[in-house]
Amino acid sequence: MPKEYGTLIAKDLKYLKENDYHFVGVVSDGGTGIRKAVFSVLGHIPHQICLAHLHRDIISAIGKKPKDKRVQELKNLADHLWLIESKEALRWWKKELNNWINDNWKFLREYRREENGHWWYIHKGPRKAVRILLSIPETSFKFLDHPLMPKTTNAIEGSISVISRKYLIHRGIKEENLKPFLLWYLYFYNQRILSQSKVKKD
Repeated sequence: MPKEYGTLIAKDLKYLKENDYHFVGVVSDGGTGIRKAVFSVLGHIPHQICLAHLHRDIISAIGKKPKDKRVQELKNLADHLWLIESKEALRWWKKELNNWINDNWKFLREYRREENGHWWYIHKGPRKAVRILLSIPETSFKFLDHPLMPKTTNAIEGSISVISRKYLIHRGIKEENLKPFLLWYLYFYNQRILSQSKVKKD
């Protein structure tokens, strides 16, 4: 799809539901269309927003190697998200984030005003990062209550990216043959991933 339309995603979810697929939870990138579709079709099912997507948004806002010490500390808090595996650790992290905000509230509220009265906040990147970080405990740690849910969508996106490349290579394939071809390829790709995982465990 060129865009994540909620109505089209809802249509796919309804199809899966009608064909006896049972959902214990949903992990997505947090797009508005996906959230609306999940709620309309599956109700209040646990919905985990991909931690990797939100972490990338934070790094995009403040940079991989910020020079300001205060922003470096904020990035460390963002990077620490990957280490949280319990509710106790999450409570500690939330406390550290609130401490950082309290210590740096003047920094976050610094603004510049022009002669015509127009003004803006100077540190837009850190402000955006803080907004995302404050939302994360409620959106991206559902896996603490539902261990079967992954933290991210990375695994499925790996499969999708492979299929996308195959589709681009075989753009001349007839439409009636495209679906069986992609499903066949996805099946064998996932079988290979599962066998690799089994070998690593053994």
